[in-house]
Amino acid sequence: MRISSRWRIRNREAVAWAVFPAPGIGRPPVPRPAWLVGVALLLLGGGCGVADTGAPPSDDAATVDTRFPVGRTEIERGPVKLIVEVEPQPARLSDEPVLTLTIDYEQQVQIDKPPFGEAIGDFIIRDYREPLPEISEGRETVRQIYRLEPTRTGTLQIAPISMTFTDSRPGGDGKKHTIETEAIAVEISSVLASEAVSLDDLQGQAGPVKLPADNSPATGWLAGLLLLGTAVLLVAWLRRRRRTTEEEMQLSPRELAYLELQALIEQDLAAVDVKLFYVNLTGIVRRFIERDMQIRAPEQTTEEFLREISSGEVFSREDQQRLKSFLESADIVKFAAHHPTSDDVEQTFDRAKVFVGLENGQAGPTERTGSSMTA
Repeated sequence: MRISSRWRIRNREAVAWAVFPAPGIGRPPVPRPAWLVGVALLLLGGGCGVADTGAPPSDDAATVDTRFPVGRTEIERGPVKLIVEVEPQPARLSDEPVLTLTIDYEQQVQIDKPPFGEAIGDFIIRDYREPLPEISEGRETVRQIYRLEPTRTGTLQIAPISMTFTDSRPGGDGKKHTIETEAIAVEISSVLASEAVSLDDLQGQAGPVKLPADNSPATGWLAGLLLLGTAVLLVAWLRRRRRTTEEEMQLSPRELAYLELQALIEQDLAAVDVKLFYVNLTGIVRRFIERDMQIRAPEQTTEEFLREISSGEVFSREDQQRLKSFLESADIVKFAAHHPTSDDVEQTFDRAKVFVGLENGQAGPTERTGSSMTA
């Protein structure tokens, strides 16, 4: 039994009053033996035989229920092992503890999983998931994972979780057995006062801060230099763009088609995305026709384009048939999900080269500088 310090002080005063009454109250003081004074001092020093071992226990201290394991329990019966664990442990009222139910068993054993949300006690289920089973060395592991929310502080209990299984292994009895875990205790504590957010720490809204006026001439010079540098960069970019456009305009349609075919080869689209390869290849041919013969080839469908070239005298009958065969074979790949062979891809690429005038080693733009054409 623990006696508070305030009670002990009052008790000492009572003892002192009984041993040494105040002068003028009651009968006159009478001399007392020395041993009586010693007894009084012992009583005052010992606090009536009660030792002071420190401050009384805090009201927030949680009492652990030692009847159940805390946080984890495991049981194994024959070929089946059942594990239930809760983390974190201990948890706070603001936490969302995770309960993991693990069933580890041999593959030839048939199990009946526990019902959903069984035995969660004073918890609310916030989330549930069941990952894919794991198989290793002839055993299978199944996990059911619950994210919980405690409803109060103190010791909360997860009730025993049971399941059934049938031993269908060679030599097994083929009967249905039951396995059940122990109940486990989960300690839930409130937020400590020292860690709780206090409104006293909040400060009022700060007023506007006035920036100091800067009348230094250096600021004006710096702004002027920035504007001048931006203008110089803009002029240089426009000149470079104009120069690039002029260089492109100086190339013939066949030379531009040659460069586009070279770029298509370097991308190696035929090995990555053959459909996109055919889209780019037919686009090169159509752009060549637009540049060379002023026909709106890229904006027309294949049927519209073939109908237009057949009505005029721009293409010969042979060229019309060759272009029709090229475009229709490409449409089969682009729109009919046809998968061409490597020989088909090479033949289609050769047809495109022939149509833009690059067959039989005709000059591309690089041959004017002495290089051989690799398209």
